[in-house]
Amino acid sequence: MSLEREEALLLAQQRRGYRGMRFSDVLEDEFVEHRVQRIRRRLLLIISTAVIFQLVYTTLDLLLLDPAISLTLLTVRLFGIAVALLAFFYCRRPQSPPQRTLLAYVMAYGLNGACVAVIIHLCWSQGVAMPYDGLFLVLLFGYVLLGVSFRAVSLASWGLCGLFLLLGYAATGGSAALGYQGMFLFCANLIGSVGAFLQEHGQRGAWLNLRLLDLARQRAEADDARKLRLLAAASHDLRQPLNAMGLYAQHLLEQNQDPGVHRISSRLAVAVEQLSRLLQSMFDYTRMTLPGGVQVKPEVFALRPLLARLTGESRAEADAQGVELQLQCEELWVRSDPLLLERVLRNLLSNALRHAQARHVWLSARMEQGMVQLEVGDDGQGLSEEEQGQVFEEFRQLDNPGRNAERGLGLGLAIVQQLAQLMGHGLQLHSSLGAGARFVLQLPPAEAGEWQAPAAPVNALSGRVLLLEDDEAGREALTGLLQRWGCEVWACADPAQALEYVAQVQPQVLISDYRLAATEDGLRAIERLREEAGRMLPALLITADVSADLHERCTRAHVTLLGKPLLPARLRQALAVLLPVQVKANPVAAPH
Repeated sequence: MSLEREEALLLAQQRRGYRGMRFSDVLEDEFVEHRVQRIRRRLLLIISTAVIFQLVYTTLDLLLLDPAISLTLLTVRLFGIAVALLAFFYCRRPQSPPQRTLLAYVMAYGLNGACVAVIIHLCWSQGVAMPYDGLFLVLLFGYVLLGVSFRAVSLASWGLCGLFLLLGYAATGGSAALGYQGMFLFCANLIGSVGAFLQEHGQRGAWLNLRLLDLARQRAEADDARKLRLLAAASHDLRQPLNAMGLYAQHLLEQNQDPGVHRISSRLAVAVEQLSRLLQSMFDYTRMTLPGGVQVKPEVFALRPLLARLTGESRAEADAQGVELQLQCEELWVRSDPLLLERVLRNLLSNALRHAQARHVWLSARMEQGMVQLEVGDDGQGLSEEEQGQVFEEFRQLDNPGRNAERGLGLGLAIVQQLAQLMGHGLQLHSSLGAGARFVLQLPPAEAGEWQAPAAPVNALSGRVLLLEDDEAGREALTGLLQRWGCEVWACADPAQALEYVAQVQPQVLISDYRLAATEDGLRAIERLREEAGRMLPALLITADVSADLHERCTRAHVTLLGKPLLPARLRQALAVLLPVQVKANPVAAPH
């Protein structure tokens, strides 16, 4: 049944009501299944209580009554215990039909109650003054603990009382004592039936509400999944042409030395890079707000190398703005997601350098109160209490009322807060007007481990590159840029063509797009090319969807992952690490 159809049935049933204690046929079957599942979860406790009830009274019979009478009663009580155990083993079977499960369950209750009624009259026939309170306990058990429908428990309980009175009338022909007993049991049943009616009415209403809430949850999850698919598709489709634009702009900037063209191409490259960053921020924030959009992969790592690399990469920007950038960090190890933590710190550093109007920015880490306090601070203009409550809002830029696109979208700190919450790290902001601002992350410490420094980048950029890209515009733009940098490039549109070239070309680096028109993705294509080459070739994988799972796959495969839109500077830096310092000319000519 579709979600829409079931929701319509539930809403219609809610409007009609259920005073008759029955839903429409479809919903009634679902409710019975729900009731049976609930009974099965409580079955062991309920049956155990019934068996203990019989065993306690059996012990009292053996201790207090004549042996001949107690043995007669023992047979009846053992019958009741056997019925309860048989019902337990039948009702707990998942393959037992719901209606038959309920019938067996109620019959076990009815037969045990009948055993108690028979035992009372057997004692009375032998001159033993057995109280009928045991029958009242059976009724209490049925109305309070049994958990079946109002009709079933009422029918069984009234039937027990009728059997008790019928046996008494047959034995005595009617008496005042029997009349008082009947009146008491009648009142007890009346109270129990009304309580069972109200209880089932509430259960049915609660079930309807829970089903509607569950359908709303399923609808929300389906909407989230659809948004994630739409986001992934839009991310890939929009970044493909944007990636080609960036590569063409860089290619034009480096190739043409005419001052006018150079000025225009320079502005074009800046505009494309700006658009790329804005689009990246939009997609990243949208993905983080959806359940499952970002997966946290915590690991133990040394904190100082990460902070040193970030300050080194930001130092040029700091120097250009006349800001003193300092790093203060002990030898600390933490447990966190290094990729997401790096994204948080990049955003905080960028915010401090671009918006704080500071002369001094620092990145520090220290152990305090059992946690690693990671701080990004500045001595800039600071924030008022009102502004501190606004800086984490989406699209909020306190110093950019004109919405200048060059200063971003105002999502940086919103992304910081989202990522900190995803990783489970406390985030605090300490600031006041004129006294700067300090953003403090609280990270769990970890035991020291081994860390290997990354290889130093190589300045020379030349070598043989095998490029696998199914998008024609992106393939041509990237080929032209790589050739401009001094590389020999063999560009292929599909994995089959790349497999033909790999033995002939003997490439030194593989570059592949992740989403290919072929049946396999770019990472599997790289693995096949390595197998064909017979060695572990350095490789770059370019994709618009830089997920944590893909990053983990690339890490295991020793493949460098680059996100789209591809920044030429980032690509050149990656190639400088992977390509050898000096290469000899290869006589094989690259295809045109």
